[in-house]
Amino acid sequence: MTLPNFLVIGAGRSGTTSLHDYLGQHPDVFVGEDKSPNFFVSHEPLPEWETATLRAMARQWVSDPVEYAAFFKDAGSKKAIGEVSPVYLQATSAAGRIKAMCPDVKIVAILREPVARAYSHFLGRRRDGLERRTDFASVVREERSRPLPDEVAFGSYLGCGRYHHFLKGYFDRFRSEQIRIYLFEDLLQDARGLMADLYAFLGVDPAFVPDTARRRGQTGITKNPVARFLWTRSVALRTALRPLLPRSVRDLAAPVFMGTLEQPTLDPNLRDQLRALFTDDIEQLQVLIGRDLSHWLQPGPRRPEPQQSASA
Repeated sequence: MTLPNFLVIGAGRSGTTSLHDYLGQHPDVFVGEDKSPNFFVSHEPLPEWETATLRAMARQWVSDPVEYAAFFKDAGSKKAIGEVSPVYLQATSAAGRIKAMCPDVKIVAILREPVARAYSHFLGRRRDGLERRTDFASVVREERSRPLPDEVAFGSYLGCGRYHHFLKGYFDRFRSEQIRIYLFEDLLQDARGLMADLYAFLGVDPAFVPDTARRRGQTGITKNPVARFLWTRSVALRTALRPLLPRSVRDLAAPVFMGTLEQPTLDPNLRDQLRALFTDDIEQLQVLIGRDLSHWLQPGPRRPEPQQSASA
């Protein structure tokens, strides 16, 4: 039975789609055509507020061990065999399940400043028709009216940004040399340098140069109202067809329907309020991963992040 020797565990909206693409370009790396088999959290229930469409998507998660092993059946003799599932950084149970099944696996995470990540998550769901609410401030008020989730952060824009809370379980169970943590700004500033380091960590030729000209996973609102209507309202159909259509077809369809995207600016006052919400977790995180994250805690507007290309 072939099982992964590395996992990219998240965080969502932090460049994991780009990592999946760049990993898949390396001749000695296998990641499969699609992201997110989500096997190690497939036992976890979705929160009660999730929509029927998101529940339908969750039913496509791989839950059977034999089916999960089959996910890697085409890996052949490649040295690095893995998968990318951002939800592995949204459930405290994931690290233990991974350790039990793949004790020697290498763990990779890429983290984005949590307020920007939450807003990007919201815009990404709006883009794809998975979020009908249009006011992020009201969404934040609703989430803050209840405690942020401790065990599973599915469906919580803010809960997914508690990186120390969810990463700590991996550092408790795996040796430090099995874990590699990157920041989203590392990817934006030097994607090829990041990938050379990641390739070396996975034990494959770090001199391989991937095509990083196109960064995938752009979030925003489709400018064309007709295209926006067609794309967002087709989400149930796209979900049903996803297992039947190869990724190459889906990648061609997305830009046609989404067209040009624009990213509304997050209110600076709301940004500062949310930054305070994450302060304790960020301060603990920088100790855990050995990176200075003080720039994540600075008040005021953040420099706009470079836009990325859209993908299905």
